[in-house]
Amino acid sequence: MGDQPVGEVPVGDDGDDDELRSPGTVAAAYSGATGLLGDFAGTIEHASPVLPGEVLTDPRWLARRVEDTGRRWNHDDPRVNGTLWWYSASSTLVIAPLAMLLASGRAPDPRPGRLTVSLQPNGYLHAARSNRLLPSVEAFADALREAHGEVIDALAEVSSASPRALWAIATDSIANRALEAGRATGDPDRGVALARAVCRPPLLPARFVDVEGPARTRRFVRRSSCCLIYVATDGGKCASCPRRAPDDRRAELLRRM
Repeated sequence: MGDQPVGEVPVGDDGDDDELRSPGTVAAAYSGATGLLGDFAGTIEHASPVLPGEVLTDPRWLARRVEDTGRRWNHDDPRVNGTLWWYSASSTLVIAPLAMLLASGRAPDPRPGRLTVSLQPNGYLHAARSNRLLPSVEAFADALREAHGEVIDALAEVSSASPRALWAIATDSIANRALEAGRATGDPDRGVALARAVCRPPLLPARFVDVEGPARTRRFVRRSSCCLIYVATDGGKCASCPRRAPDDRRAELLRRM
């Protein structure tokens, strides 16, 4: 996509053609986005075993991931454990597509039937790769709502987490990963514009806030969701947690600048 604004990426259809399914084209698109992934570069390199993406919508498989998370944090509330698992998984599922959209204007198809996935030893999602590309932000946004809807419905069923809360977490994951990918291009505003283009209902609007410090101003995601880590660990809330008082949250963000 180069310097082309997000809003000017061709919208097209959902890209069902041979070129966008070519293994070489797909591999090259992933390779081209690697430089924007930063600490998330491992999310496109599978661990073993590699699983079909449909497991993401399998209630029994998801119930095991909720149990894994409970063991990791020594916590017995499936609502909290399901929320924590999704907080991590929702970032893993979108970082490569968002980086790829900024790099080339294309994105991997996020629908479970197009994915392969692998896990970390603790049961968190390690990597996700698609076998097909989509040609535009519009096509990706449509497919992501479909894909996330399937996963969220199944995860809410087995964990009793609120679907709205899981959609809010997905929104904040998109906003955070798009902002960081934008920074990697040298233009955070591109990441902000991309997040706002992707986040359509039932996703919430992607929100951002500029925090002015003594030496510089830095943009952060204005979160709509809580990951509940403080509940599982009896620890403190995240710096940007919406459950912090506004002045307290700003003070914590200033300390991280």
